[in-house]
Amino acid sequence: MDREEFETYLNANSRVVAIFRSHALAYQHSKNRQRATGKRWSETAVASAVDKMVGQFVDNVYDKIKTSIKESKLQPYDSWVSFIETNEVLDNLEDTVSEYEFDNEQW
Repeated sequence: MDREEFETYLNANSRVVAIFRSHALAYQHSKNRQRATGKRWSETAVASAVDKMVGQFVDNVYDKIKTSIKESKLQPYDSWVSFIETNEVLDNLEDTVSEYEFDNEQW
């Protein structure tokens, strides 16, 4: 499964990306309110920052899972799905992201 297939799979089978995006948007709005009035970002800039955060999040999750999967050469996609389902990856991700709090040092 490549990175794009993984993101599609996440979006189709879980709310984790939507939950992360919601938290990231709240975080970026909070940061934006702390900026001086003349230096505040437009909604487009905030949305772009959120998209970048979501991309980094999906990349990190993909890279971590990729190291744990023994991909079948004949059915690589199925290897990923089997691993994700067997290890309840989506449920665990949703729980973790729901409780996650952003800090300025990480983002």
